[in-house]
Amino acid sequence: MISALEIDPEAKTRPLWYVYGVVPGDLIPGDESEWPSVGRAGDVELVREGALAALASPVAPSEFDQPSLESRLREASWLEEKIRAHEQVLELVLGHSPVVPFRFCTVYRSREALRAFLSEHRSELEATLERISGKVERGVKAFADRNRLAQATMATTEDSVVEGRSGGRAYLEGRLAEQRNKEEIERMAMELVEKVHARLDQEAEESTFLPPQTRDVSGRPDDMLMNAAYLVEAESPGLEHALADLRRDLGPLGIAFELTGPWPPYNFVPGELA
Repeated sequence: MISALEIDPEAKTRPLWYVYGVVPGDLIPGDESEWPSVGRAGDVELVREGALAALASPVAPSEFDQPSLESRLREASWLEEKIRAHEQVLELVLGHSPVVPFRFCTVYRSREALRAFLSEHRSELEATLERISGKVERGVKAFADRNRLAQATMATTEDSVVEGRSGGRAYLEGRLAEQRNKEEIERMAMELVEKVHARLDQEAEESTFLPPQTRDVSGRPDDMLMNAAYLVEAESPGLEHALADLRRDLGPLGIAFELTGPWPPYNFVPGELA
């Protein structure tokens, strides 16, 4: 098979266009020379198309074309540096403009291809920018100390179950009691998640559940019961106040919370746009 690079040798040196996100076309971002970048510092620019603009950087094919990325993404230091720059650009813009955040490593072959995307998806992008204007994403994770939760939900004790029993029957009833306790703990955990989400959702414009993280990923010893994202008004303290109430009410049961953000609304952008 003949590759595009073999057909067009200049493609090896022609820059690709890395896109961080899309903003209103009338955005005046200030001194872009001070901005971080996944390419060279200060090379972020606005590629405008009508009422829209893409925050983009020219990048080298030697780093960002498909064959190069497959190896680069296995380099931890390179990956960390580029992800940090991607997030920093979006957070700089978020302070004074709505932004449709794009996934890390979204790359177009040319300015023309990028402008074509903006033109093709103009109505969806404009509608999304209007919907998220003045809003940010906040993440909320809920963790459970299983031992404390078990103590709070224990309906019976092993002693009461096996009282008057002996031998194999006592052992079997003890095991059944353990199973019932586990089921009760799980039921209580699910009820708590529903309660927490219902309360936080009152303070949000939109919300979504994300997959819970393992202990290795979260870096915490407790089990993650809930991982959710909330789209909220940027200046509203409602979510923080609701979490303060939940910490007070559920802390004695061994439930702890982690609030993150504000972030660009990564989880509230249609997949075909992000």
